[in-house]
Amino acid sequence: MKKLSVLLMATAALGLTACSANKSTSKAKDASSKNKSTLIVHKHKAKGTLSANDISPQENVALITVYAANKYRGAWQSTLQNAEHSSLSVSLIKRDDSSNYRGQGYIYEVNAGKDLQTRYTLQGNGSSQKIFLYQDERYLGTATVEQIVRFLNKINCDAEISHLQKKVTIDGSSSSNASDADESKSDDTKTNKSDIPGDAGIFTVPANYRGVWYSNDSKMELTAHSMIVNGDKTQLHHQASNFSEKRRQSRDIQNKTMHIAAANMTNINGFSGIFIAGWCQSAGEKTVYALHQEKGQPVLLEIGTAGGLHDVMWRSPQLARKYAHTKFADLRKLGGIAAE
Repeated sequence: MKKLSVLLMATAALGLTACSANKSTSKAKDASSKNKSTLIVHKHKAKGTLSANDISPQENVALITVYAANKYRGAWQSTLQNAEHSSLSVSLIKRDDSSNYRGQGYIYEVNAGKDLQTRYTLQGNGSSQKIFLYQDERYLGTATVEQIVRFLNKINCDAEISHLQKKVTIDGSSSSNASDADESKSDDTKTNKSDIPGDAGIFTVPANYRGVWYSNDSKMELTAHSMIVNGDKTQLHHQASNFSEKRRQSRDIQNKTMHIAAANMTNINGFSGIFIAGWCQSAGEKTVYALHQEKGQPVLLEIGTAGGLHDVMWRSPQLARKYAHTKFADLRKLGGIAAE
């Protein structure tokens, strides 16, 4: 298989996300069991006014995220809290044949600067569309759009939804529809193919990855369809799965593709990022660039597919120099420079 400030009220006892713009809340306590998790009942002067009709793509993502955070807590709650300091991006992950995910089409991964593998799939459309919620591959539950809206209106999430949806980007676009993103990706590959053997269409870098990233001794810029490393520009394209080994060995194709790389979204060691490989590369280590957060700042991790963290890149050269030799505990599992 194939990252505004969110208005949150964190309930100290249970860690629930409170949606109410009203400061008055009351807790429903379960006296029969001290160990049993208890939902909080919020009392308001008025219920929310969210509608299940004519929902924008960004609003839909916000609805799903806030609902899952309140309903299932855990990683979804952390994703919502992380959105206080980051954008809320949705990446499309293509299913493989062994996928156990329900629903249809792509798997949608919601990310707010830290990859927690909070995902959902879709089936149908309109207010009766089913949303299947996951944490990684662990199924959490299902709800229709109408049920989600009804749930959120009970705890008055209008302000949170309005604020959060402005931060949403879907597959690199702030205006893409999650249900249409599959089609737009398909259209993209149809209309942007080159005559390079194996080219399946141009790759679009998600918006929150774009811009200049700095390490202690180099810099890299990601544009909508390319990467520029120390002035050397490489175009990023999807590569057809049937691109043969024989063609990879062709000297002519190798010469034509010196400045073209194969790219797609993937997951590695719990991190979601952009997989990049030489166009004719069949062996050797490839690279994944994954968004993350350290010291409250967005960073871009350079991870080798053979194992190991190669670099941590920052949005400014000052931050890159400041933390050049810092070992981050949450990256130790990657090995490489994180474990040196």
